[in-house]
Amino acid sequence: MTEIPKRCSLCGGSSFEAVATKLRYEKGQSGYQCKDCSLIFLYPPMSPEEEQRFYEEEYGIIYSKEKNTTPKDLFEARQEDAHMYLDWVEDWLKPDNSCLEIGCASGYFLVLLRDRVKKIIGLETHLELHRYCQEIGIPMAESLEDIEANSMDRVFAFFVLEHLGDPRSFFSSVRRVCRPGANIFLVVPNVDDVLLSEYKISDFRDFYFTPAHQFYYSRETMGRLFRECGFSRYEILPKQRYDLSNHMHWMMTGRPGGMGRFSHIFNDSLLKSYAANLEDRFLCDTLFAMITVE
Repeated sequence: MTEIPKRCSLCGGSSFEAVATKLRYEKGQSGYQCKDCSLIFLYPPMSPEEEQRFYEEEYGIIYSKEKNTTPKDLFEARQEDAHMYLDWVEDWLKPDNSCLEIGCASGYFLVLLRDRVKKIIGLETHLELHRYCQEIGIPMAESLEDIEANSMDRVFAFFVLEHLGDPRSFFSSVRRVCRPGANIFLVVPNVDDVLLSEYKISDFRDFYFTPAHQFYYSRETMGRLFRECGFSRYEILPKQRYDLSNHMHWMMTGRPGGMGRFSHIFNDSLLKSYAANLEDRFLCDTLFAMITVE
């Protein structure tokens, strides 16, 4: 008999609907949606020990094979993403800031901050990526507990929150290292992505749900999580990273890819209008959030 959830970790609800029975990597889990608060999560959850082992061992191997990449390759391939993140947060950066990035991967974003702020620290659990960051001169911490309390002005966690089985504990630890008035910047996939919520592309759904992501947030569930964790000052903004060509590619082939494929047909005005429409309706692929710590 299939094991089903008993209680929603966000609202305490007890009524659920199965929304994903096939995951990108099979680990005996399914995706469920709480009928009370709409949070989507995987069940059964990984234990803290399983989660640690997965990210220190399995996930790095899976990711490297899937992307056919090394830490250096990842650093070079993510330069566009790094500059995108910088564009999103630059208005909040000050020269005297102390900045921490949690889940910094190969350090591609922190390198951009190095000459803009007073201090940078990286945190990365995957050992190969951790060592690469050290090799390129990024100061690294072993854990959040190793960072001095009330010492950080800006904390960044890009595509990290969805991986965590205990987000409340995470926010408690992050709050400890933040000075009053500090900002926490988060980026997560948006589960209301139009490919999933409106176009209902079955191949995209099977690709989208993965055991690497334990929670799948919308604007509503993300905001509720912030409030449950005691944060009253926050903003959640919509961002569309993938273009119309990518969406057409999914519709035609049922596979990822296709960015810019139809750039000879779609002009900039159309591409910007399409992305803006998705963002206006929060049917975009990404959520960018900023929390102010009081």
